[in-house]
Amino acid sequence: MFRLLVSQTDPRGLRTILEALEVTRPAGPVLIDVAPGHYRTEGLRCWGTVVIAALGGRGSVVIDGAAAYNFQVEGHVTLRGLVLRNWHDSGRALGVAGGTAVVEDCEFLAKSGNAVSAWGGSELFLQHSTVREGAVVYSDAAGLIEGTTVTGSAVCGIALRDGSRVSVRNTLVQGAAQHGILVASGVNALIEQCRVEDAGEAGILVREHAQTAIRASEIHRSTQCGLVVRDSGRADVHGLLVADPELDGVWSTTSGALTAARMTVRDAKRHGASADEGATVTLTDCEFVRAGAHGVLAGDRAKTSLVRGRISESDVGAGVTADGSLVMDGTIVERSGRVGIAVDPGARVVLQGCEVADTEGPGIITAQGSHVEIRRLEAKGNKAEDRLDVPPVPTAAPAQAQTPAPPAATPAPGGAARTESPVTAEAVDELLAELDGMIGLREVKDEIRKLVMFLRVAEQRRAAGLPEGPVIGRHMVFSGSPGTGKTTVARVYGRLLAALGVVVGGRFTEVSRADLVGSHLGETTAMTTAAFNRARGGVLFIDEAYALSRRFGTGADFGQEAIDTLVKLMEDHRDEVVVVFAGYSAEMREFLSANPGLQSRVSRTIEFEDYSPDELVAIFERLAGQYGFQLARPTRAALAAHFQQARRTETFGNGREARRIFEAALEQQALRLADREDTPSPGELVLLLPDDLDGVVDRGLGARFTEARDSGQLDTILAELSAMVGLEGIKAEIRGLTDLIITTRRRREAGLPAEPMPSHLIFSGPPGTGKTTVARLYGSLLAALGVLARGQVVEVSRSDLVGQFVGSTAIRTAEHFERARGGVLFIDEAYTLARRGGTGHDFGQEAIDTLVKLMEDHREEVVVIAAGYTDEMTSFLDANPGLASRFSATIGFPAYSPEELLTILAHHAERSGFETPDATLQAVRAQIAADPERFAQGNAREIRKLFDEVKSAHAGRIAALERGGREATLDDLRVLLPQDAAR
Repeated sequence: MFRLLVSQTDPRGLRTILEALEVTRPAGPVLIDVAPGHYRTEGLRCWGTVVIAALGGRGSVVIDGAAAYNFQVEGHVTLRGLVLRNWHDSGRALGVAGGTAVVEDCEFLAKSGNAVSAWGGSELFLQHSTVREGAVVYSDAAGLIEGTTVTGSAVCGIALRDGSRVSVRNTLVQGAAQHGILVASGVNALIEQCRVEDAGEAGILVREHAQTAIRASEIHRSTQCGLVVRDSGRADVHGLLVADPELDGVWSTTSGALTAARMTVRDAKRHGASADEGATVTLTDCEFVRAGAHGVLAGDRAKTSLVRGRISESDVGAGVTADGSLVMDGTIVERSGRVGIAVDPGARVVLQGCEVADTEGPGIITAQGSHVEIRRLEAKGNKAEDRLDVPPVPTAAPAQAQTPAPPAATPAPGGAARTESPVTAEAVDELLAELDGMIGLREVKDEIRKLVMFLRVAEQRRAAGLPEGPVIGRHMVFSGSPGTGKTTVARVYGRLLAALGVVVGGRFTEVSRADLVGSHLGETTAMTTAAFNRARGGVLFIDEAYALSRRFGTGADFGQEAIDTLVKLMEDHRDEVVVVFAGYSAEMREFLSANPGLQSRVSRTIEFEDYSPDELVAIFERLAGQYGFQLARPTRAALAAHFQQARRTETFGNGREARRIFEAALEQQALRLADREDTPSPGELVLLLPDDLDGVVDRGLGARFTEARDSGQLDTILAELSAMVGLEGIKAEIRGLTDLIITTRRRREAGLPAEPMPSHLIFSGPPGTGKTTVARLYGSLLAALGVLARGQVVEVSRSDLVGQFVGSTAIRTAEHFERARGGVLFIDEAYTLARRGGTGHDFGQEAIDTLVKLMEDHREEVVVIAAGYTDEMTSFLDANPGLASRFSATIGFPAYSPEELLTILAHHAERSGFETPDATLQAVRAQIAADPERFAQGNAREIRKLFDEVKSAHAGRIAALERGGREATLDDLRVLLPQDAAR
């Protein structure tokens, strides 16, 4: 790596970062070390692969600017330890216009309020940094925000827009004047272990078809609502605490869709959760405490469902307005101020296995014109009689689900979590049969059965008056991916322990970080102890337990206090409570090391494997059967193909994904049948066809040779290619590939033999000869031809693919390859992967070997273009025996001639609104001729730098003219003169 020093005091260093960026240097990455100090700069544009690092560590280098940006990234840039402050009224501290920016341990401030932005297909990875008085904005970009604090923004704290794909993890967003986190316009986002405080509007807003997963996070003191899902946005929430919002805890409206599990809303000034205007809300194991108006309100055309929930200490527990719909299953409504459940005329309500208790007024009030179905409703301790103006509609009990609903709930001491009625010892075999009836989970069933058999024999020894043998630990870790049945098995485990007399009841108490961790010293111990006491006599199930050992942002965190409290309680009450910790496998291994006594108190870890494709299809079929639906044979085949090719990332939902697809397929079927003019037969009403999976399952990102695309788009791309300066041989090659693709597709359509489509390519030649630009056009071209699903170009270099320890390179390479699915992976300076760095072990070969396998496994989904110098690319292809055979062609990019370089400069000038008379072009030609070493490679990047120099000279000439007392004319401002191009 070429290394430079920037210092204001060291005579060996350059004085400014701009000088370092403009130094003529060899091809490859550049490290710019910046000595401690205060630097002032105009806007800096960064190309190539550059690392800019503060020598003195975080905060030792302060860079002030008053231009439109301090740094604008257009290559692959890493910033470490810098403080960037921008004082322009509309400027940014950092703008990522192309390529990739990795930011570590930096601080940002912008007068405009827009501190950090990424757009135009770029990537931004913002880690362990601080953004003050400014927003972080992604627009049509991708990346990660992790371990970062965003505070005091005059607009939104974090704004994700225009189809961006971003993960926000372990981040604190504080005091934003508008929304804490905005997710809009088709964005796909993950918000995990984040905390949003004191937002001026919503804590988190999801809108305009955006899809957001929110995991183990908290929203505090929003000036409006905590979480808002609107305008066809979708939010999937798992473990969220919303506290002290000025309006609603969560609000879904205008066709928004919210699915939430283990969410807690406390002290909402208006409603705990509300829905209206066609929204769909599904709440499972959620709790709403002390809402000023309604704990839950189902409004106009909203469909709301509560499963195993709890609503307590609200003015009205649950309310349903006209045209609203509410289903409550296994939910407790307690200690309401006026009424437990209130139903307006025109509302539809189903209550199953619910309890309304200790209300200051009636437990339930219904009005004439409403439709209410009641299946097992227990009312007790209410201070007024129920007023049922509409009698309950008798209905049959629903079909048994895969995991039967537990018995009706009874209130536990303290009353914050759902509990179950105890079962008798005779039920052990029945419970084991229930466990065996679950799909998959063979090893899990074996482990539970072994433990149950041990406990059963121990009980038989005791009854016979024999020594019982050693007492084995019963606390467990359930590790695995989401949706693999951990919660369901834990419930059965608790009932089995009760049946065997190990615990006094079958109580099951489920909590997450939000139920255990407080916001100030001492609160956590009290909350954890209260949750533990509620579980006395049963099982305490702690989901996503690893979240207790992770910090939020940079402030104090009390998760460790919860762990330490649990360890002591597990020892003091080891015969009263069985604790089951659950979470991702890798994270749970780290969690167990958080307290020296924790691992010794957990007897075993049970690994829940992902469901196989066949098991996921079986889960789908069982769900369908429960509701009376049938699958056509082609539908089952389409499902099997989908699950076989589904990407198993850490957020893959397993059984939840099967349920999601099932519910979405029912919606598609309803749309299909609604379009028919005749009335469907009963058989048609229950049959799911492959058409019902359209838009529901991933049809793959491979080549779609039978799909026609817009010929006008193809013509536009070819015209853009033709307009490029020079490269006549390249243009002929690309047109030849285009013709070959079209002909191959037509032969296939005609049933004739056809060779495989041309795919992976080598682009060889010196830098700055148009390789990246042509790669972008080629990706768009393949998408227009129907060969690629998307056509995006993901640009990487060695630093993006190669890690620093064993195994990390394969992971990083696979992650970038995954991002390129459906498009082009462009590897610049690919030959560097085949070179060893220094004298130690190098992982470039690991990246090459990983690429070879991925290129074969996904040959119809990704086109790989490897670029670099001609001679060096030969050594790259020799690095793996199978590498050369994966590339179908090598396209050579010649250096630009002096005349072509001159034409490129003229095009730059024209696009920038300048005129270049012949005399000026002659002066530029003289510069090119006078510096043959600089332009020997025919590098378009150097000609762009030369154009920037000409512009700077023009600006200096205009400034001198106006300082002399003459105002510049329009011609002065737009015409570049020969003296501007002279040295």
